[in-house]
Amino acid sequence: MGILMSDEILRIDTSIGSKESIAEYSIIEQIRGVIRTASQAFREVLSQIKDLSEGKNELVKVRHERIRGFKNSVEGALITTMEYIVRTAPALVLKDIYVSMIENMLKSVESCEAASYRALALSSSEFSGLDDMLYALIESIVKNSISMVDALDNMLNLLSVNPKKVGDIYIDVVKLEDTIDNFYRHALLELVKSKGYNVGGLVLLKELIDKLEDSADRLKDVATNLKYISLHRI
Repeated sequence: MGILMSDEILRIDTSIGSKESIAEYSIIEQIRGVIRTASQAFREVLSQIKDLSEGKNELVKVRHERIRGFKNSVEGALITTMEYIVRTAPALVLKDIYVSMIENMLKSVESCEAASYRALALSSSEFSGLDDMLYALIESIVKNSISMVDALDNMLNLLSVNPKKVGDIYIDVVKLEDTIDNFYRHALLELVKSKGYNVGGLVLLKELIDKLEDSADRLKDVATNLKYISLHRI
């Protein structure tokens, strides 16, 4: 009788482990799709900033609509993922980390769209365009953010095949975020020194830069979440 009970417990434990594995795989795949949509949003912002600098105001508007569409897509996908986590919560050991990752990813994309909206507002005003130095700094912030998103995708890919490598990529993400912080500080200094913008333009530009920096901070938080998950798999 005791042997039968042990076998029964073993089957239950195996079943729980199987459920967790399937649930985690599904969540990771959904988040992978979100990260790739986020990559499209950041790349669109990069083009939008270029259009803003060149005075192509109609393109700025068109690109904002695309970015808003990407944001809405991410919101919908993450709501679905959160509902899935709620349904499978008993089988998820790392439920809280997955929830945190979803919240961070959503806030990153929301900040990205908010930066795009500031670009749209600038294009609708008497904005004369970005000076070369400020454009270069904002462009660098966005390009490094794209590199961060690409790194997140790599971290996801490695979770199942080589979780130890995830920590190495995490270090790269931290370095990218530090680089963005440096560009951010330099951009703010350029704004302070600039005499080519009116008060409204200065406010919108600062908010645009702030939102891009906020977005990068959240990407780093997502990378931290992935690092914690990888430690559980080593």
